[in-house]
Amino acid sequence: MKAIGIVGFKKSGKTTLALKVARALTAKNYRVAVIKHSGKPVPQKLSDTDKFFREVGKVAFITPESTKIMLSEQWDLNQIASLLSADFLIIEGFKSLKYFPKVYCLKDEKEKALLEDGLGLFTASTDPSLKEKGIADYAINEEKDLVEMVAQIEEKGFFLPEVNCAKCGYESCYGLAQAIVKDEESAQKCTYAQKYISVKINGKAVYLNLFMTKLYQSLILGMLTPLKNIDSIDGAVIEIKVDMAGFPNKQNS
Repeated sequence: MKAIGIVGFKKSGKTTLALKVARALTAKNYRVAVIKHSGKPVPQKLSDTDKFFREVGKVAFITPESTKIMLSEQWDLNQIASLLSADFLIIEGFKSLKYFPKVYCLKDEKEKALLEDGLGLFTASTDPSLKEKGIADYAINEEKDLVEMVAQIEEKGFFLPEVNCAKCGYESCYGLAQAIVKDEESAQKCTYAQKYISVKINGKAVYLNLFMTKLYQSLILGMLTPLKNIDSIDGAVIEIKVDMAGFPNKQNS
C-alpha cells in the first residue's frame, strides 16, 4: 500500500485537496482509503448505536450498504491502516508522524518552515497568489495542477512500518523515509515484513501488512515454542501443509 500525508494548519485546504486526490485516484481504478485526524471528539447523537457506545465503548453497526465500528480508545495510525485494504492511503493530519511522504498545505509563507520535516513532496495552497509568488508549488483548485500533484503521489507515495528495526541501514524509519523522498533510496529498501515472515499459497506470494505479519508471528511462535526437539527457530524456514478439503471456503460461502 502506498500513502500520502496531507498536512497543514487549520483552514489550509487539507480536506479540499484530500477529496480531490481521492476522487482522482479512484477514477484511475485504485482502491483508496482515507484516515483523518481530528483534535475534537466525534459528536454523539441519540441513536440506538450511540446509546450502546456510551455503555460499552465498543460497537459495530452493520447495514446492507456499510459497516461502522466505534471504539472508545484511541488506536494509532498503523493499527487502523492494517484494517484497510487499499492501494492508496490518504492521511489527513498527523503532522508529527514521519514514515510517509507529505504534501504541505499553506495559507502563507511562514507555514512552510513550521511544517518542514524533510518529507515534503511539494506544497499546495487554495490561494492562487501563493503559487504566483513562488511560495506554493501548486494551486489546489487548478485542474492542471491537480493532475500533476496526483502523478507525483502515484509515483512517490509509500508507507513504512515505523518499527525502527535498522535492517535497512538507517537508524529509524524516519531516516529511510527522508532518503526515499530525496530519491536517494527506494521504498523496497524496507524489507521488514519479508525478512521476518512470508506466505505463499500454491506458490503465489501473499502480501501481509504489518498487523498481519505480527499476528502470524505470534501464532507460529505459540504453536512451535511448546514443541520438543526444536533447537531454534531463529532464521528457520517453516513449511506448513494444510488439506483444506472439508473446510468452509470463504470464496464459495
